[in-house]
Formats: sequence, C-alpha cells, structure tokens
Amino acid sequence: MLLAGVGTPLVLAGAPAGADQVATLQQRARYIAAEIQAANVRLTILDESYLQAKARVASLAQQVANATTAIGRTEKALDQDRSHLREVAIEAYVTGGASQSFSVLFNGTQQTAGMQQAYIQAASGNLSESETTVLINQRALSIDRAVLNRTELTAKANESAIADDLAQAQVITAKLTSEEANVKGQLAAAVAAVEQAKAAAYAAALEKAAAAAAAAQQQQQQQQSYAPPTPVPTPAPSPAAPVSGDSAGQIAVNAAQSQRGVPYVWGGATQGAGFDCSGLTMWAWAQAGVSLAHGATEQYYEIEHVSMADLQPGDLIFYGDSYLLYHVVMYIGDGMVAQAEETGTNVMDTPIPPGAFGAGRP
Repeated sequence: MLLAGVGTPLVLAGAPAGADQVATLQQRARYIAAEIQAANVRLTILDESYLQAKARVASLAQQVANATTAIGRTEKALDQDRSHLREVAIEAYVTGGASQSFSVLFNGTQQTAGMQQAYIQAASGNLSESETTVLINQRALSIDRAVLNRTELTAKANESAIADDLAQAQVITAKLTSEEANVKGQLAAAVAAVEQAKAAAYAAALEKAAAAAAAAQQQQQQQQSYAPPTPVPTPAPSPAAPVSGDSAGQIAVNAAQSQRGVPYVWGGATQGAGFDCSGLTMWAWAQAGVSLAHGATEQYYEIEHVSMADLQPGDLIFYGDSYLLYHVVMYIGDGMVAQAEETGTNVMDTPIPPGAFGAGRP
C-alpha cells in the first residue's frame, strides 16, 4: 500500500501556475504527510517485532547450548560408569578382588569358579542397567536438542523476514520524506507565481488608472486654454494616518500600520520581523483580542461577510475565488488598505487593489 505512492514524483513543471496547481500540490502534500505517518507507525511495529525475534533466537540458542552440555555430561558419566565397572570385573576375575571381602569368591579353585562367573555377570548386569539409564537420558536430550534446533531455525527465518520488512519500510519512508520535500518546494514556487501574477495585474491596473488620470488632466488643461496652464501633479499615495479610537477594528488598523516597513516573509507572522498577507491580518486582529487562522481562505470563511460598499476600518478584503483565496488586505479608510503584498516588499499602505472577491469583518 505504501509503495503505491512512491517512485512516481509529482510532475507539474511547465504547467501554468495558478489556483488549481496550488490546490493540487496542497492536496498531494497532505496525502504524503498521511502516508509518512502510517509508514512511521509500521516502522515502530516492525522494530519492536524485530527486537522480540532477536531475543527469541538468543533464548533458543542458549537452550540448545544447555541441552548440548547436558548430553555431554551424560556421555561422560556413561564413559566413567563403563570404565569403573569394567575395572571391577577384571580385578575380580584376575586377582580374585582387591577387597578382602571378595577373596573367598575368587580363590581360583574349581569350587569357586561358578561364583566368579556369577560376580562377573552381576557386574555386567549393573553395567547394562546403568548404561541403559544413561542412554535413555541421552536419547531424550537428543530429541530435545533436535526440537530446539528446528525451532531455532524457524525463529532465525522469522527474524530475517522481519529484518527485510523493516529495511523495506525504512526505504519507503525515506522516499516519502524526499517526495514530501519536493512537493513542498513546488508548492512554494506555485504560490510565488500566483502572487507574482497578482502583483503584475495590480501594477498594470495602477498604471492604467494613472494613464487615464493623466489623459483627463491634459484634456481639462486644453479646455481651459484661456488661462495659464497650472500643472497639477498626480499625488502619490501616502501612508494613511493611524486611526484614532478604541474600537476593535481601529485597534487592528493601528496594529497593522505600526508594522509599516517590516519586510514580507512567506509564512511570517512575527512583529518587527516579517509577515505574509494573512500573517499580518491575523497578528493585527490578535492585538484587538480576535483570533484568526493563518491563511486567506480560512480567514474568509470564518468571519462575517460584508459588502464592499459598507467597508469599515479593520475590515478584510480578499482576492482569488471561492476555491482558493490567495491574498488578503486590511481596509484602513479613505479607499486605502494596509497589506503585506509580496516577496521583496514591505508592509505598506496602498489604494484598494482591484478585482476583490469579497470582504469580511472579524
């Protein structure tokens, strides 16, 4: 199951950057993250199983060694019994016995010959009984050792199989981790491309508006040719003054404007260090005691929606579509907004960007 998603890197090179590509990459990243979590659980289980299998093999090896030692002791005892009883029998037969108590039985006379034979048979009988007992014990230990050997072989095969599974799972996890890093890199590039396209469209709109204003001004000057022309330069947008008051929206606006000049940072939401668009609105509204998610789409769907005609300071304006909202700014009044626009810019006040999808009020 894990192998199904490995070895087929997501290829999106050459595809147009846009909301669809970003959404596809986000979905792929979530899928890979879930696979990595499952793979890590499997690694944990296999690792524990492998340790238990190794312990089982070690235990069985010790039992085999113990059985082998016991067999050796039994064989040694058998050899000692054989030697001892043989010496007793030979001594009794040849010398009549080293012990005084047996001298009468082994004096070499015709009358005692039968008694000598009886003793030898008795000694042989003792030897057979002892040997039989030892052989039975030896056989039982041999059977135990054979069973242990077979069990040990099975345990070793099981240990080897688990080790192979563990190694394979480690390879799969490494591939998934590598693919996740690749997808995240593509996602960052896709989002940057979307923002660049948005910035280009915004700049073109501003340029078009400026050209229209210049043309209108030139036409007005021509109509008033009876009076000396007085050039009226188009005023550049200037940062709006901080809003006074203590409403939540005004507090959020004041907080956002206090960060003017702080650089844009992808994923940033840190005072004085860096913000992205939703990081700035999230942080600014947090200063007013309102908690927002870090993400334009998430913020849009968690707040009350308002008309663009009814904007109030602190309201948020969103850009994109219902599937993916890629940018958010904060309305500060008089047609101006505060925003963290894109990489390479700082938090600043600008006219409301054109093409808004909608607005909302936290």
